[in-house]
Amino acid sequence: MLCSFDGGVLHCGACRSDSDCPAGNGCVANRETRRFECLASECEEDAHCFADLVCRPVTTGATGPVIRRCVPAGMRHEGEPCDGLFISQEGACLEGLSCHRGTCSRPCQLQDAASCPEGHVCEEGLNGPACFLDCRSRGCAKGQQCKQLNDAEYQCLSNVEGDCPETPCGDGERCNLRLSQDSGVFWCAPLCNPLHEDSCPAGQVCGIGGPTISTCYRRCDPMALDACGEGWECTTVTEDLTQWGCRPFIP
Repeated sequence: MLCSFDGGVLHCGACRSDSDCPAGNGCVANRETRRFECLASECEEDAHCFADLVCRPVTTGATGPVIRRCVPAGMRHEGEPCDGLFISQEGACLEGLSCHRGTCSRPCQLQDAASCPEGHVCEEGLNGPACFLDCRSRGCAKGQQCKQLNDAEYQCLSNVEGDCPETPCGDGERCNLRLSQDSGVFWCAPLCNPLHEDSCPAGQVCGIGGPTISTCYRRCDPMALDACGEGWECTTVTEDLTQWGCRPFIP
């Protein structure tokens, strides 16, 4: 992204969050201009796009509407790891498949168990219902493990760091997770309230822990080299991109 750093705040375009945009628009990373822009959806299904383009979500809808744009069809096949939102053709799924929980998945019917292969379940996703492998009953490919994500969700991952939530976090903490294709990092972090500046210990900042949950991150200076130490990166952790914290790095 083409960004500037001014007064401790990162500026990367016309908006920082969905709240900066008109109703029905979302703050979208425009891959052509390399800037954040307020954009509306331009499609609802692949048929609304020109040839060789598919309709895919470019925002998660966590803080505003799900914005869908026409993007190039990807290169990854069913069952292969993928990027949750479109980043490049190399990390996106072939036409007819959607990226669900980091895996290229076929569409299905929620009320029809037979619409998915054996060992899979049909789940609602950003791009409509998609089949998802229940690794507790079917297992994972060689070199992968069936990793618990939360109380009810499991996923096959090749690279895993951290042992929560199987090992419970302490009182007042949450198991944070970062997923990138078939890799995941899991760590315990204190819960916090972004409306209260003192809800995190000294030297920490309250940032995004999940769609509706906030957790504390170690505060860092993005202008300082190796501000967080090996295995961590200094990045924005709040919706408005104004607060910086240390987060585990995934290559």
